[in-house]
Amino acid sequence: MASKILAQVFGMADRPVKQIDQSMLTGLLGAFDDERFMKELLHTHAPDESADINVQSLFVLAENTLRGSTGIVDSFVNPNKGSPAAGASTGGTVLKPPKDGFNPPLSTISEIGCEITCKALDTKNVRETMISVFHELSPYSWVSKAVLTLSAFALHYADFWRLAHVHTSDRVAESMAILKGLPAITKPHDQQKIQVFGVLNEMVKTTLDMTECIVDFEHESKDVPELSTVIDISASVYQIIVTVLACSVQFTALISAIDDYKGRDLPTFARKVNVIHHTIKRHYEHFKQKKEEIREYQRLQRLFNAPTDNVELIKSFFYIKDNPQPLFLGSKKVTDKVESLRRKKVLLLITDLKLSSHDISTLVKIYNERKFQESRYEILWVPVVDEPVAEEVLSQFKTLQAQMPWYSALSPNLINKIAIRIIKEKWHFRQESIVVVMDQQGRVENPNAMNLIRLWGWDAFPFTESVGLTLWSRRDVNWFELLVTDFIFPKISEAIKAEKYILLYGGEDTKAVQELEDNIKKIIDDGVSIVAFNVGKAQLFWTRLESCMLSKLQTKGDIHDSLMQDILKLYTSFKKDGGFAVLSRGSRVVLNSSLLFVSRVLVQYDSWKKQVGQAGKTFDSAVVEYHNKIFVLPRCHHFYIPNMVGYIPEDVKCPICPRMMKNIVKFECCHGAH
Repeated sequence: MASKILAQVFGMADRPVKQIDQSMLTGLLGAFDDERFMKELLHTHAPDESADINVQSLFVLAENTLRGSTGIVDSFVNPNKGSPAAGASTGGTVLKPPKDGFNPPLSTISEIGCEITCKALDTKNVRETMISVFHELSPYSWVSKAVLTLSAFALHYADFWRLAHVHTSDRVAESMAILKGLPAITKPHDQQKIQVFGVLNEMVKTTLDMTECIVDFEHESKDVPELSTVIDISASVYQIIVTVLACSVQFTALISAIDDYKGRDLPTFARKVNVIHHTIKRHYEHFKQKKEEIREYQRLQRLFNAPTDNVELIKSFFYIKDNPQPLFLGSKKVTDKVESLRRKKVLLLITDLKLSSHDISTLVKIYNERKFQESRYEILWVPVVDEPVAEEVLSQFKTLQAQMPWYSALSPNLINKIAIRIIKEKWHFRQESIVVVMDQQGRVENPNAMNLIRLWGWDAFPFTESVGLTLWSRRDVNWFELLVTDFIFPKISEAIKAEKYILLYGGEDTKAVQELEDNIKKIIDDGVSIVAFNVGKAQLFWTRLESCMLSKLQTKGDIHDSLMQDILKLYTSFKKDGGFAVLSRGSRVVLNSSLLFVSRVLVQYDSWKKQVGQAGKTFDSAVVEYHNKIFVLPRCHHFYIPNMVGYIPEDVKCPICPRMMKNIVKFECCHGAH
């Protein structure tokens, strides 16, 4: 059809044409990055509720018009790729049905159409055209401005290409095509110009896609106001309108029978538009991802707050779609479904990849207890690792997994990152390992039983908070015995049974440590039987000490009792005073003080050792008496409570004076060392 028309009119007389001004094309390109001019135009925004339109309905019309016309252009530019069927009107593109009863603002679209076509070439002034367009659009919303401008161009663009696609029997359309100047569009002998139309057509598609992004963003962000700034809508609308004007000017020049205009500047425009499109698209994809994360977060929050089934809750920990069998059972070396945990109580072991061998060993003993199996309990390891999961990390994971006979995640890559976020928020997981005890309905019976397990092992079964309170309420609880075990200090239980003097010490003040050790050796050589241990670098000792503090705090019992005061005092001496020293006789602690003061006492051994044996005075009572003489009450006393999230006591009694202490939150980093 088009070729026949071209043949009829190819020899038509020359007619006056409008010459495209290169300065306008340069000005259009520069307008993309002219922030000052953009702000000037954005200030014309004066929204009026009476000018509200249904943006989505209008966009459907603009989209249908451009999808159909760009499809027609594709068939002309690349005829060998398959031409549309006879009678087809859209180049084979499937279009959306328009909304019934929608009436677009025709006068505004018509006015904008004039501004971006004839007037634009008449004025040859980008600033003047842009100011006119934005003035006309001032009462409309930002997204409406973009869609109205796009709609005006769609009419201009489709008007010509629709006529190029009419059937040969349509004489009216054939005549209209000649009057419209259709030969200027597709001269069959000018392949270069046809390819220019192809480049422009791709830029039109890109412009349509940019506009679709902000239309969808405006609609989808209404229920997530916290994401409303992910895309800078006003700036994006400005860039889209500049792009539409550029497309319009280029197209008008190409169809104005300007023989020497070959769209030389078009590739430059296309590259710039592609960069803008990429930015808007990236921001929109980021928005969709964040919105999906928010929805998932809200869903999991509801699940965590009101669980009815442990399987449903545990499933939320994993990307089940990626693998319907996300569990690995170490004892049988097989994968399994989460459904295998149904109607079982589960100990969720949540850790990073620094899980200690001692913790694993303790849990293995518990797991192998017959009563644990008979009571339908299971352990599930949920590893929390940072992204990305490198090969080295996977190797660490496999090494730990191989030591576990219980269930574990098949891979850390299957752990739902949103679930990890809620685990950190709700169960206060940081880096220290926790064990969450969950019943068959998914209800939490203990948000962290790890401290109980470390201190009492199987004796703390079934590891609920009530069991912890019962254990700490026993009259025979001795914090010193809880801290010192043969696993940490070989044969120390023998020294306790023999009622020997035991000295535990440690600190960062190397001079004080060395001084204490020299004097201890001197005292031992003098015949005093003392078993001494430097625990400054004994990680397991500090882990048990923290477990004592946290387990006691977790019971929400009386933290003013002497037991808790002694534990906090020991920890604080090390953290605040540079070191600590504890002297006991058997398991009875006789002195719990700072390394500095105890070292001073021992340095002066020769001055007070004569008192030992006089009037029944023992070595330990002499040490305490001399310590109390040289001890200086500090102006202020501070307690350090580690990992206190979720277990913050309302008040703590000062161990030195009868006053209650002020509660001051302190953040601290020890760079991985105590």
